[in-house]
Amino acid sequence: MRLDNILFRLGMASTIPGARQLVNHRHILVNGRIVDIPSYRCKPRDIITTRDEQKSRALIQNYLDSSPHDELPKHLTPHSFQYKGLVNQIIDSKWVGLEINELLVVEYYSRQT
Repeated sequence: MRLDNILFRLGMASTIPGARQLVNHRHILVNGRIVDIPSYRCKPRDIITTRDEQKSRALIQNYLDSSPHDELPKHLTPHSFQYKGLVNQIIDSKWVGLEINELLVVEYYSRQT
């Protein structure tokens, strides 16, 4: 579960590239520490927040106001008023909603050399 994808799913960014930019510009904290790597792997019980600076909170609030409030994945819990999100658990492939034949994926990549 990548940090940029989690920010996008929580509605803290309108696009995944926008989420990557938020992380790269050091607006995001994971468990109270600044993380500037968009591909950072989040674990269950990680708390994702914004920095206490006005600029960071204004950016996130803008995204939260403009994003549609669709159904969130069950593995994430948003706390929009606190500019915070919680990773509850590792996402299960059943929640993705796609039929994926994992054997075909493994076969395809095993031929690549």
